[in-house]
Amino acid sequence: MKFFYFVLALLIGVYNLSFGGEKYLEKTNINGMEFILKQTKGPGIVSGVFFIKGGSIEDPSGKKGLVNITLKLLLKGSKNYSSLNINKFFEDSGGFISASVSEEFSTIEFAVRADDFEKAIEIIKDILENPLFPEDKLSIEIENVKSQLRAKREESFSYAFDKLRSEAFKETVYEVSPLGREEDLNGITVSDVRQMWKKLFSRERFIVSIVGDLPLDRMKSKLSFFNIPKGDIPNFPSVEIKSSKGGCKFYTREGAQSTVLTLYKAPAVKDRDYFKFRLLNSVLGSGFTSKLFQELREKRGYAYAVGSVYMPRLNFGSMVTYIGTAPEKTDDAISDMKIVIDSFEKMVSEEDIKIAKEKLIGDFLMDHQTRAKQAYYLGWFEAVGLGYEYDEKYPDIIRSITLKDVVDVYRKFITQGSICVVVKP
Repeated sequence: MKFFYFVLALLIGVYNLSFGGEKYLEKTNINGMEFILKQTKGPGIVSGVFFIKGGSIEDPSGKKGLVNITLKLLLKGSKNYSSLNINKFFEDSGGFISASVSEEFSTIEFAVRADDFEKAIEIIKDILENPLFPEDKLSIEIENVKSQLRAKREESFSYAFDKLRSEAFKETVYEVSPLGREEDLNGITVSDVRQMWKKLFSRERFIVSIVGDLPLDRMKSKLSFFNIPKGDIPNFPSVEIKSSKGGCKFYTREGAQSTVLTLYKAPAVKDRDYFKFRLLNSVLGSGFTSKLFQELREKRGYAYAVGSVYMPRLNFGSMVTYIGTAPEKTDDAISDMKIVIDSFEKMVSEEDIKIAKEKLIGDFLMDHQTRAKQAYYLGWFEAVGLGYEYDEKYPDIIRSITLKDVVDVYRKFITQGSICVVVKP
């Protein structure tokens, strides 16, 4: 334990040093687009994330999966760079370029040697402004996504989570995963992709975070030719999660284990209870010291896997507790998991809070050991509306949370009821 404290103290020192004063971290506006730039010292690496406000919630009816396909095709060639040229440049630089889509945000992430930064930005600019969206690549990407969807159906937790998503967010834009629906994918055309990108390609939607071993003035000079047109911003709806009064909903599929998922209401990311709930989730279901792990796996021996995950959105949030267990133990596992959660207020102690704080802060600081993650966190805090400054404030905010704060958010959210899904062989 002493070694853990030493490492934590060392990481805190490095983390604070990395900001080094205002001249090393800056938020700036270039041609109407937001940039967060951070200078670091190291072996000559630059990483960045282009956050785009808008994700699968903007998939139109009958075209679920369109935004994901759009971002996949975006990297398959531009006016001046083929897909091969793009991938070769970033790989030869010892880095990468990738795109991903969640419900509310899409991202383009990259890393290169500092000497290659100018060329990397030139390529990304051409990708954004002049994408080809080649027809022959569309069918390939659609088949790739279909394979992902089929693989998910074969994996117990993924299958159960999709069933839970359908129950909790029925008839809302959050009902379907960002991968979309297999039956919708065949109907997506290159014209659909081009129209979707035209919608997403708006300066109001972009927040760009770049962290690397270059002076800020040099970074800014290489970014000055970005001039993305004006456009609209997405509507992020709020979803009222309706708790089920009829117990768990059961599904049957082949497999060796049962999976139990239970969803609870939780704070939105900008809610004043957001950080308190992160600590609650850590105490309840994150890691070997959590209540769910100790009670259900260590003491009762139910679980192959057990825990909880907090999923905050911009205007609402949810927490899912999960357990995988032997089929014959399913009913007892459901009952005992409910007992642990219902008894949380009586079980949680000051020592639990202390351990959970150390874990949250330690994990956060460990994540910051790469420039890619530093760029991601800075951009994410800004994109969700908290402000990039929260990247620096996070450890102190977590330290300030009390046992009473955690109990209060438990009473406010967890006691409202839940939605339960069970997948059993």
